[in-house]
Amino acid sequence: MKMPALLIDRDGTMGGAPYHMHTPQEYIPFQGTREAFRLLREAGFPIYIITNQSCIARGLDGGYNFAEEFLHIGADDWFICPHDDQDGCDCRKPLPGLIYQAQTKYALDLLSAYTIGDRWSDMVAGGRAGTKLILVQTGRGDEAMSADRARWAAYTADYVAQDLLDAAHWLMKRHQIDSLPSP
Repeated sequence: MKMPALLIDRDGTMGGAPYHMHTPQEYIPFQGTREAFRLLREAGFPIYIITNQSCIARGLDGGYNFAEEFLHIGADDWFICPHDDQDGCDCRKPLPGLIYQAQTKYALDLLSAYTIGDRWSDMVAGGRAGTKLILVQTGRGDEAMSADRARWAAYTADYVAQDLLDAAHWLMKRHQIDSLPSP
């Protein structure tokens, strides 16, 4: 059985501080993130990171090696928007450009795919692309469900997870994956 693609946000979803990080070096995976990736990989879900990284446009990335980080965590590929808000690109979330890049490169069925993120902009990007939505309450998840809820009122999360590990367990249950062998 072919598993649906997962389009996972980085900052606030996989790790980092609850609010804006100034440099990518400040990122620390949340507890459970590595376990979530392990479970999802073993279950056969294709995993793609979709992340806005305006630190690149602002010259604050310090040459950070995103590829090393994403390979180490177990992502199949990653799609990074290096632009700032005023750059006028089509890849910066809440626009769905990063998701469409992944779709084009991997012939993804977006109607069966899941966008997983902590912000209203993740939900809007995924909603515009036609994916299912999982909101995690880490990062700005609580804000997305309260102060920012009107910004994505046109969409409904298929699941609101405590964190990425909770989302992984929900996905496995939803796709009838009972258990996996130990590493």
